[in-house]
Amino acid sequence: ILELVQEVTNEEAYDAEEAGLVFDISNTSQASPCSGLRLTFKGYDNKLPVLVKQVMELIAKMDITQYQSTFDLVKEKTITDYRNRKFGQAYYHAMTAASSILEHPFYGREERLAELESVTIQEVQDFKARFLSELLVEAVVVGNLTKDEVVVMLNDAVAAIDPKPLSPESLPKLCISTFEEGKTLLHEELQPDPEAVDSAICVYFLCGPRNTKQDVMVELLCQIMDKEMYSQLRTVEQLGYIVAATQWHKFNVGGIRCFVQSVHHPQYLEGRIESFFQQFIKKLEEMTAEELAENIDSLATKKLEPDRSIERRCDRSMHEVCAHQYQFARPQVEVDALRAITNVELLNFFKDQVATGSSTRRRICCHVVGKQAVDAMNGQCDVTPESKGQILTFDQGKEPFPVPPEGDQASAPTLPEPSVTSLTELRTGFKRYDVQP
Repeated sequence: ILELVQEVTNEEAYDAEEAGLVFDISNTSQASPCSGLRLTFKGYDNKLPVLVKQVMELIAKMDITQYQSTFDLVKEKTITDYRNRKFGQAYYHAMTAASSILEHPFYGREERLAELESVTIQEVQDFKARFLSELLVEAVVVGNLTKDEVVVMLNDAVAAIDPKPLSPESLPKLCISTFEEGKTLLHEELQPDPEAVDSAICVYFLCGPRNTKQDVMVELLCQIMDKEMYSQLRTVEQLGYIVAATQWHKFNVGGIRCFVQSVHHPQYLEGRIESFFQQFIKKLEEMTAEELAENIDSLATKKLEPDRSIERRCDRSMHEVCAHQYQFARPQVEVDALRAITNVELLNFFKDQVATGSSTRRRICCHVVGKQAVDAMNGQCDVTPESKGQILTFDQGKEPFPVPPEGDQASAPTLPEPSVTSLTELRTGFKRYDVQP
């Protein structure tokens, strides 16, 4: 529907742009804490209500079955896009594998492609009718409009579709998996592109439901750790060009994500990441109050930077609405919490959530093995096409790939015995954080 509406409304979009008005339609589930379609309108306040109403009427009245050639074009374009995703960077595939374990619902590239190839134009038309029949409409308006003008504009826009309120049982259930403290989940797969040289590892640390204190702790830790991790693993050890430690929040659950892309085998990379954590904990122990204050000030400056455009302000506000957090003063609230963090708190947070040997960290490791790593194993590679979709679970105290002595890849310790289950079974049996309203 997204691609079809964009194609069908090309002429209207061009005319609107010539008049200083812009509209866009996107799939919010890819980057936002909600599921559905997002329509964005921008332009002069006196003509914006007209544009909004016309676009909504066009979507409501559009009979997709009248656009067979457009449908065929869009379908082929979308199929090609999904097929080409297997040629993406190795770290992208590793992060996608982590998402497949964590997110509910989640539909992988293969699942989407299989459904897409068999879909018919009538099925899309029928889905559009069902989709528009019941809606939860959430909106943010920023600019030179009064409250009364906004109410009239939105009422007119929704009236063009005339949906029923979305019933409680139909509301999307957006959840994140949770599992026992101390456990490590390991997923391994070969590079989808057999000719791709690079391998990658994505390590995700699950911190739990978001709150202000945890959010700023994660962000501050990642700011410090990302710089140190790049310096050690990229500059000193020359493991690869892509090295990062970032915060990753989804569906109101927070976490930390580290990833490395390299020609080395992910099992070796995991050992080097664990070795880095052992060095990094010493840095945190030796960090002075003045050094911590410098990092806090740097992060606070970024947070308090004014929105540079009305679009940025609207996006930030819409994110709060979609997440049902409504913390529109979040930058200042987070800065106040940030300035209260002490050296001991930051160190203890790292020890609990990330550090090697922690009895409370919850870790998901996703390995993507590229051609060079496979060739280097001389036919002894234990990752096969059948490995994808199999999850190895390691209990507390059992590290899948302990740090090898002095970083010697050849002397990596033997993999401890894990329990093995399929991704489907694991997802079905997982407990979930159901914190997304």
